[in-house]
Amino acid sequence: MSFGHIHLTDELVQSVRDTIDIVDIASDHTRLNKAGRRYKGLCPLHKEKTPSFSVDPDQGLFYCFGCSQGGDAIRLHMLTSGDDFPTAIESLARRYNIPLPKAPAGARGKKPEQDIEPVLEAALEYYQNQLGAHSTPRAYLERRRIAPELIDRFGLGYAPPGWRNLLTALGSKHPERLLERAGLIAESRKKPGERYDRFRERLIFPIRNTAGRLVGFGGRALDDDKIKYVNTSETASFRKGRLLYGLDLAKRSIRESRRAVMVEGYFDVIGSVAAGVDNAVATMGTALTVEQARLLARFADEVVVGYDGDNAGEQAYRRSIPLLLGTGLGVLRVSLGEGADPDSVRLDQGDEVLRRLVEDAPDAVVLEIERVSPEGIENEPRRQSQAARFVVELLGAVPDSVLRYGYARQAAGRLGIPAELLLDRLRGRRGEKKQEKQRDSEGLVRSLEEKTLQLLLAKDAVVPPSADLPPEDAFLDPSCRNIYRAFRALHKDGSKSPPAARELLARLPDQGPAVDRMARLLLEISVGSDSEELKASVRQLERRWRQQRSRELAAQITKAQRAGDRQRLEELMTEKAALSRRLHDRSDQPER
Repeated sequence: MSFGHIHLTDELVQSVRDTIDIVDIASDHTRLNKAGRRYKGLCPLHKEKTPSFSVDPDQGLFYCFGCSQGGDAIRLHMLTSGDDFPTAIESLARRYNIPLPKAPAGARGKKPEQDIEPVLEAALEYYQNQLGAHSTPRAYLERRRIAPELIDRFGLGYAPPGWRNLLTALGSKHPERLLERAGLIAESRKKPGERYDRFRERLIFPIRNTAGRLVGFGGRALDDDKIKYVNTSETASFRKGRLLYGLDLAKRSIRESRRAVMVEGYFDVIGSVAAGVDNAVATMGTALTVEQARLLARFADEVVVGYDGDNAGEQAYRRSIPLLLGTGLGVLRVSLGEGADPDSVRLDQGDEVLRRLVEDAPDAVVLEIERVSPEGIENEPRRQSQAARFVVELLGAVPDSVLRYGYARQAAGRLGIPAELLLDRLRGRRGEKKQEKQRDSEGLVRSLEEKTLQLLLAKDAVVPPSADLPPEDAFLDPSCRNIYRAFRALHKDGSKSPPAARELLARLPDQGPAVDRMARLLLEISVGSDSEELKASVRQLERRWRQQRSRELAAQITKAQRAGDRQRLEELMTEKAALSRRLHDRSDQPER
């Protein structure tokens, strides 16, 4: 598949939106049953026993009342496949036979760059053939008890000894510059202009992105005389910090169990799968990045960290905890033993031992609290203080306030200090008192704004003229404001019907809370037409905004008076007078 030189035009995106069938997409991942004009089924995005997944073919929307994910067919494809938006558009266009426009030449007349994926696929075929032709790497895999079916599943290959084997094999069909851009060959430092194979005498591990596209390779030396691992040089599509090895194969298992096992290397993933741990992925020996943590959070609720039991693995594990917690993931730590890794545990102690260690992995936050607060620490004030600072720093990454509270109480008990002391420090660190006050007020704000949007977007709604609608700033909730902004952009005076859901979704960000919110608003309940209730909600929303704006203007007027800025003062006074008249006019209208 070529993803390198299509042109992602508005027309292509709209053609995909108009053509795809959301029931068709959803049926690929769950069994749907007709329920009135909608369909229901078990959610393909999280594990559940009672159906909470609703699909509306008329509006082209889905929403899960269990995990709060929603949107259109493109969004559903992205969530179930792991594709980003451009990849999803191309995949769906190919599926539904929609012509793909080619990307135009660059602004300076340059031709678009050739796609490197065919070169990578040709290299993979070469490496796999070489594995079949050489007994040494096959014997190595046999000693590590990697079965033939796992070799096929992970597409393993072999780069034989020699400096120009791949270059010779592929050079007649693929230019050197393309092989170099794909990260397969490199230029010699000793002989400028001469190129050589990047991988030599190594096992080859194909690396694919979440959607299953081949983006690069990892190579593992068969002896200890060389650097153990070498990867494809960084390319536009191969960024180690944005990839997780094995996620393309593990994502279904992760999504079903809502748990991922995160290990360090290629063999740790393959060994884990050999032991029956199908939800294993690897960070390829690099420190975990925010991008990788967010990628895992798209599929899992919790992560079992299976890094090596040596000092480097322990340090990497501790650095990963706040990154994982910050995405809302639960973190557990599997104890493999000093110097051990998942594959060595499988080989030395057996599959069942590794499975049991993963299944019984304890909570990483609890382990860290216990580590810094050993028995007797309540008698050592300095250590108490140090441990308390560590706990506050650790728990500051936890977004869930209830979870933070539970961990803080447990830590306070071990430290021998009042729980409120830790909680106060946490609130101070997160600015939580202010946030909680905001959250309380937003609960009321959200109900009014969502109610107004539901009434505006109802199929049989009678939409007021634009002059009678509130400004965008009246919606304080960002998701509601985005939906209302799209509504205002599509609403035309003289049209009393709301825009279609498909049109609104096309104007929203392709991912994010506004899409989820809109799907819930339209599918949560069937809102009937009530023009008087709509008018009352609009008046209440606008009045609240104008009162708030009036207070802001009063503060700005005082500031302008002190500064002696007459022009600015006149502008502010004019706006405040208009607001006052508007508020007075609105207050004369009866509430119903």
